[in-house]
Amino acid sequence: MRKFLALIALLLPSLGLAATATINWSAPSTASDGSALTGAQALTSYQVWLSTSSISTTTTAPATVTITGTATTTTQTITASPGQTIYARVKACNAAGCSDFSAEASKALPVSAPGVPTSVTVTIQVGP
Repeated sequence: MRKFLALIALLLPSLGLAATATINWSAPSTASDGSALTGAQALTSYQVWLSTSSISTTTTAPATVTITGTATTTTQTITASPGQTIYARVKACNAAGCSDFSAEASKALPVSAPGVPTSVTVTIQVGP
């Protein structure tokens, strides 16, 4: 019976949960050439990638979200299972284009202990 239940657990897909991920980053202090980010070089937006698998620096996938302006945080909803890791990368953009990818950040969704058993009973039989 135990082997049968283990087989069912392997065959059934994990149920994904809607998780809210907040991604924070620090703005670059200079342009890629070391000059100030002012005037035509001022930051205009950030592109944020969010995934349940590692995000390659060569990905061609579109950004999950583009943040217009200079805010350095975003909150996004992603479907993931407890114990699964969420990954994020960010690019800073201005009129000349976008930076290289940031370092990848990641965080695993917590796994909760099961609830407390209920309706516990004891039956005693005495004698034959």
